[in-house]
Order: sequence, then C-alpha cells, then structure tokens
Amino acid sequence: MFTKFLYIIFFLQFIAYNTIAQGDIFVDIVLPSKLEAGKSYPIDIIIHKENISGFAKLELYMPVGVELNPIDNAGATLIKQGQLLKYIWIELPPVKDIKITANIVIDFRIVGYKEIYGNFFFIQDKNKSKVSIGIIPFQIKNDMSWKNNPAYKETQEYPKTDEVVKVKPQKISEPNFYRVQIAAFKRKLSKAQLSELYPDVEFIKEEFIDGLYKYTIGDFATLDDAKNFRSSCGIFGAFVVKYENYQRVVQTSTW
Repeated sequence: MFTKFLYIIFFLQFIAYNTIAQGDIFVDIVLPSKLEAGKSYPIDIIIHKENISGFAKLELYMPVGVELNPIDNAGATLIKQGQLLKYIWIELPPVKDIKITANIVIDFRIVGYKEIYGNFFFIQDKNKSKVSIGIIPFQIKNDMSWKNNPAYKETQEYPKTDEVVKVKPQKISEPNFYRVQIAAFKRKLSKAQLSELYPDVEFIKEEFIDGLYKYTIGDFATLDDAKNFRSSCGIFGAFVVKYENYQRVVQTSTW
C-alpha cells in the first residue's frame, strides 16, 4: 500500500514537471470577447517562446465568416488555406516573445458563439514539439438588420469558405514564361520545409540571388495564369516574376 502511494506521488510529480516545462512556451491571443458583425477589430498574437530557435509554425483555425488581415507577421511567411492560417518561420526571431498583429474582419451575417483554436509547432532539443493554444472563445452580436436591406436580398444567409479554382503550374519548354515567387531567405530550405509552403515541391525552383535563396513556383505560359495562381495559392506577399530566354528579368514593379 505504501509503495503504491509513493508511485502515485511520483507519477503526479512527473506530470506536474512536464506541465511546467510545456507551460514555459505558450501562445496568447488578445482580442475583445464581444464583437459585432460587420466590423473589424485588432488582434494580437503573442508567442512566448523562451530560448527556442530554428524552424517553427503557428497554425490557427478561424471560424467561417471571420477573416484575418495581416499587419505585422513578425518575419513569418503567412499562408491561408481555407479557414486554416499558417505562420511559418524558417528561423525564429531572437527574442523571447514574438508579437504578431492583425485585424479580424467579421462578416455582417454571422452571429453567436465562435472560437479560434490551433497549435504552435517548434524544434526543442532537436525534437519536434507541439503546444496547443487552446480554444479562444468570443461572442458575435448581430441585430440582423441587414435582412431588411433590399441590397442584400439575394445574399445567402450564412457565409461559406471560398471555393478557389486553383491554376496548376506546368513544365514549359518555351524560353519565355512566368513564375510566382513565394519566399526569399538567407538560409537554404529543405524539401520538408518547402512542402510547408507548397506541397508540390517539384514545381518549386531555388535561385541564389543577391545573397538570398529565392523560391518560385511555375511555370506559367501567360501573365494571367501566373496572376491567377498568385491569387489562389494563399501565400501572402507572393508576386509574379518574368523569365526571358530562361533568365529571370529584373523588374521595376511587381504583379
């Protein structure tokens, strides 16, 4: 009986130690608990990362009808895939607390209880680790007055996740074509890291230009195809680059 009691104490101490160790790294999301439909609000996402470094990823699942407009991504590449948002760092900033700022925009048709949830992935002691951000609840107030507005008569009553028709890249044998730049880093990326940005890594090309590893997706035969891909790939900050005679053209403006 005494041995069993000691085992229980040891087990509880083990759980407590791991909870404290895990609790050193956590994510705070700061936004009002009560929001109104049809309005936008500031949101702060603070990652308390202590001394971890290297690759990391924050995944957030947003409710349908709630959009996030980035302001400061804290050096991360931001990717939107439906209701999933991914902030990806190839190398975390050398500070203990990372602050991301954005605005969330509430669709004018939604109402009631909503929540944001997700996970923070990182490397610690050469091992892959994950911390849940928990559930961030909030209430949306809506007087539904929009239903009495004739301008919204044909509007569906509840927003849906946008269906994006994706334009796929292809291998083009012609010397002139377009590609979409999705990222530029001081460090060379592995295939696993590239797949976080875009799953079909065979279409990603790496070029070392002006001290940076630049990554583009292609090819696209026309500028319109490249623009359509840029719009549908979900990677914030992506832009189109032109190639003539297989060489990248220096551009004075971006598409």
